[in-house]
Amino acid sequence: MGYNSCPDCEYLLHTEDGKRFLYRNYYDSYWTPLVEQIGIDRTPHCTRHTCISMLSEAGVQDTTIKKIVGHSGAMTLTEKVYTHLDMQVLVDAINKTLENEDSVTADTKSA
Repeated sequence: MGYNSCPDCEYLLHTEDGKRFLYRNYYDSYWTPLVEQIGIDRTPHCTRHTCISMLSEAGVQDTTIKKIVGHSGAMTLTEKVYTHLDMQVLVDAINKTLENEDSVTADTKSA
């Protein structure tokens, strides 16, 4: 469920009754049916590896990557205390992966 279904809810993603959306909820309700439908054998953790690789290949700063994928434990004290990333910075970083993929695809077609 999304924000609009319960604007007063404490969580952005939540269950129908406004409770925290747990990993198990996501995995059972969304992930498993999707991967079965498209016929792949991957875990959500695989997508984290791919995301990190794509962000790195697109030249996104390590601090931004850590923030996006939730690796706060890997952040230095300086990064944790003094780095405050605006949501737009994070969105722009993700968009860089799309731009990078477009340029890789274009390079492959011209080769």
